[in-house]
Amino acid sequence: MRQSRHLYYEGRTKIESQGTSDPFSSEGYLRNATGPFAQTFRNLVPDVDSLDTLDPAFLEQTWDDELRRVAAHFQFTERQQADAQTVLDEVKAQAEAWFADPETAAEITDYKESLTALREGERTPPALAFERERLQEARIEVEAARRKLVAPIEQWTAELRARWAALAEPDQIETAGALGPPPSPLDRIDAITMYGLTLCGLALMAGFLTPLAALGGAGFLFLFYISNPPFPGLPPNPKAEGTYLFVNKNLIEMLALLVLATTPNGLWFGVDRLFFGWIGRRAANRAELAEARTSA
Repeated sequence: MRQSRHLYYEGRTKIESQGTSDPFSSEGYLRNATGPFAQTFRNLVPDVDSLDTLDPAFLEQTWDDELRRVAAHFQFTERQQADAQTVLDEVKAQAEAWFADPETAAEITDYKESLTALREGERTPPALAFERERLQEARIEVEAARRKLVAPIEQWTAELRARWAALAEPDQIETAGALGPPPSPLDRIDAITMYGLTLCGLALMAGFLTPLAALGGAGFLFLFYISNPPFPGLPPNPKAEGTYLFVNKNLIEMLALLVLATTPNGLWFGVDRLFFGWIGRRAANRAELAEARTSA
């Protein structure tokens, strides 16, 4: 039952964090993935290296699309759309000046070169410990450079959304509701993670469809394990509660759930006993009747 409670509370906590100042997002976990499938997990993050964000033409197109989304959401009038376009033109001018600044251009060039070197190093992981340490230091430096470069862009984007939302009249806000963030492929991953963990945990605690719930929980734990495996030579998981070698709590709980999925304990108690236990009882009654007829 410990595994079922763990799955349930992990999922519920993530759901309850939505709408708070620190909502759950799988982006950080995916972005910092390590191990043999690291790039596969990282690629689940849209524009994981922010190369599109650092492309002025792509950024302006993204802002244009966002303006259309906001205008459609609030049903802006022509005057409001004109005012929103004026706001966008102001921010675009700031962005153009920033991209044209020689210092910014040099930082972007250095970032791209460092990123290329890092990806080359990751394709052939070094065997020596000091080389692995240098590679990890390079990862940290590249990520710091990326964050520094995208920080002003993220600030401008947040400013745009706030100023556009301020143009909406009270009746438009009441009709359309609050403006949420733009849809992202990560939304689906976050939803599957949050609600999948919760449902698997609830089903296991209730003893409902126990084998399927156990397999689902084991699948989640396997993904958590393989995205940041405790293998020698890999950087440690910053969220790990200890230091592990090959075996961590995710692997242990995954194996426990696989054992649970292969045993008929769901027919001993819980909802499965009520729904499916009659099958076993009916077979036992038939066997008893057949034995009684044979004895007679």
